[in-house]
Amino acid sequence: MLLDFQVRNYRSFREATTLSLAASNYDKTLPGNVIAPNLPGLKNQSFLRGAAIYGPNASGKSNLLLSLWQLQNLVRASHSFESGAPLDQEPFLFDSESSNEATCYELRFVAHGVRYHFRLAYTRERVLEEHLSAYPNGKEQVWYERTWDTKTNSYHYYSPETESFTIRKAEQEATKANSLFLSVATNLFDHPKLGKPYSWFRVNLRILNPSIFRGEIGDISTLQRLGRDPGPALTMLRQADLGIMDVEVRKETMSEDLVKLFPKELMSMIPDGQVDRITMVHEGQDGRIYPLEFEKESAGTQRYFKLIGPWLSLLESGGVLCIDEIEASLHPLLTRKLVETVMNPEINTNNSQLIFTTHDPTLLDLTLLRRDQIWLVEKSQENDSFLYPVTEYKMTTREDIAKGYLSGKYGAVPFLPASLIASLERP
Repeated sequence: MLLDFQVRNYRSFREATTLSLAASNYDKTLPGNVIAPNLPGLKNQSFLRGAAIYGPNASGKSNLLLSLWQLQNLVRASHSFESGAPLDQEPFLFDSESSNEATCYELRFVAHGVRYHFRLAYTRERVLEEHLSAYPNGKEQVWYERTWDTKTNSYHYYSPETESFTIRKAEQEATKANSLFLSVATNLFDHPKLGKPYSWFRVNLRILNPSIFRGEIGDISTLQRLGRDPGPALTMLRQADLGIMDVEVRKETMSEDLVKLFPKELMSMIPDGQVDRITMVHEGQDGRIYPLEFEKESAGTQRYFKLIGPWLSLLESGGVLCIDEIEASLHPLLTRKLVETVMNPEINTNNSQLIFTTHDPTLLDLTLLRRDQIWLVEKSQENDSFLYPVTEYKMTTREDIAKGYLSGKYGAVPFLPASLIASLERP
């Protein structure tokens, strides 16, 4: 479970920006959208099953999810970074100071019933600070703290050195300037305490479409579902009114011409040069079966198919799913149904969470989402993004929030001058 997430000096987010999933104690609507985890030290605090993030194009919505993806990548992979290789830092570039400052993260999350607080600051050259605390009994236990000392040009490690947590010398020595201790100690030394918080980043946090360059949604998750337990996936397909009755998957060897187009690194991940060919099975009005290759299906059908695997995994295994532009190529009613499955505690029995960016105003419905689940991103004249909840504005429980948003009442909408249209009109 994600409690809150803060990022500073990443792309368009210059100042510290926090997305909180803490539920408002003053909002009693849609109790099913709320999780009451009864955490030690936070027994009276409830959290939300998700958040929707709105804002105009180029406001920074995607950057927020991409920043979380970047943190996840550092945790999962930095143990394998080449010594001396620069870290992939992307600071705010529209002033002379931020480009030379650290990118900073703070994350509070729950893994296996224990609350954790992770903090990180880094530049292209090195990690400057890394901190992990646990709250197994409600009180903070600092597990480790690693800081760069500019006077001695060396790292200082702090740990209570008790039964609760111990840092071994070999783990320190193996942690390079461009590596996270959490990544090194878990992957290279199988640290007995760090496996659970590390697994939250590796398994329980899923981020789809952080940007078009960082990984379009693939079909492998859905294909794995169909191969292992096809029932739920086929049910989602058949009930989406796409006219699909079944799915056929066959292995096909790639042609030599196609193999030449693929990088060697990618080809090494394709066993025997064989790929899955997907065919959708449709039933015609005459009762006969008509197959249609996956590539010939509509963009919406293809995207929905690719979402099925991650969605079923989210509902069945728990965790957090972040998705950029959830409505892309999908009908608004279909998008709404997907969101409803996560907000319904009878379906979402594992208290999974969904964080998504969108432009779809039909989801701005107070019978679907609570006000504290709606966040807005706007960009200032200085080109930095700022995130704020719609609860900063007074509104009634019956207010048409979609109409208010589109009219600009809450901000975070594009300013489109009349001249934009007038300039296109014929004389």
